[in-house]
Amino acid sequence: MMIANYNNTNTCYGYGSQYQQILTEHEELSRKRKVNKSDQIQELLLQNRRKIHNEKMKLVCGSCYLPKDNPDKPLGEDAHFICHDGQTIGVADGVGGWAKIGVDAGLYARGLMNNANQTAMDMTRAAAAAVNPRNVLNQAYANNAGVQGSSTACILSLNKERGALHAVNVGDSGFMVFRDSRCLYKSPPQQRMFNCPYQLGNYVGYDRPKAALEFVMEAVPGDVIVLGTDGLLDNMFPIEIEDVLVAYRGSGRDCEELASAIANLALFNSLDKYSVSPFQMEAQKAGLEHAGGKIDDITVVVAQVVASSSFTTPASLELLCCGLPFCCMVFSPIQAKVGSSPKLGAVTDGFIGCFQR
Repeated sequence: MMIANYNNTNTCYGYGSQYQQILTEHEELSRKRKVNKSDQIQELLLQNRRKIHNEKMKLVCGSCYLPKDNPDKPLGEDAHFICHDGQTIGVADGVGGWAKIGVDAGLYARGLMNNANQTAMDMTRAAAAAVNPRNVLNQAYANNAGVQGSSTACILSLNKERGALHAVNVGDSGFMVFRDSRCLYKSPPQQRMFNCPYQLGNYVGYDRPKAALEFVMEAVPGDVIVLGTDGLLDNMFPIEIEDVLVAYRGSGRDCEELASAIANLALFNSLDKYSVSPFQMEAQKAGLEHAGGKIDDITVVVAQVVASSSFTTPASLELLCCGLPFCCMVFSPIQAKVGSSPKLGAVTDGFIGCFQR
């Protein structure tokens, strides 16, 4: 990735034509089915949704980090954290361009995530309210002052009382939400140009936490959230992760094993010079030649939403359906909206609010 050296433009780009086509087709199918639903089905769905909103939930999490082979930087430039008590997870990717001037951006990314983890824990101890990921990002950034380098960042938390996911994202790391092994939503990357993401840093011209896109969405038991740095997102399409989730459904394997499976498939793709990758597609859009995957550090954090009443042990990953009949009719693909803050916990049609401050 390149170092950004100019002012914030608050521009957000989509993922790519193949993924957008999948979402468009799914949304059209959802819209058509909604038109044909009977009043009886509508009432049944509403009852189920009320039940889900009244049921407390929690995240069960696991992670996998595969730094690329570099003897000079054995820790790589990615970092991540899992705060179980705060029900908050995050990833960061130090921008590799700093290596040209002898700076290890991995130090900045690790400092940011260590501070984020500590902030989430402090917030949990200080109040019973859910952790606010934007506040976590703000404090983690402030506590990382003076550290050279820059990085992307994505932080997500679960509001257990209201059954909602809350996330912030700066740059080209991001998250995906899967329901019944289908990709329901993928956060859009923030890039100023190809391979030059928005990035947090302590110097003039670098982004501040206020540049982060913020997301709020309804969660149901069985949802699987995948956070990743661009080492994952540049090398795997959402449909490939769907295949992994289908293969692991009912296997009893935990989130850490699932994260490892996804990360190792991303690693395989990164070394493949013959298969089309998301990075190759974006390079072609920018008028550049690139074949196959992109070798990079790969970080994957997997979290599953489970009902607190049915939770037994983190070693149980069932990949459940959301429990709603015709759930694809109810939760249509999300429409991101800029400039407005959605009400947490509102009963919606799978609405995500996406906004900048």
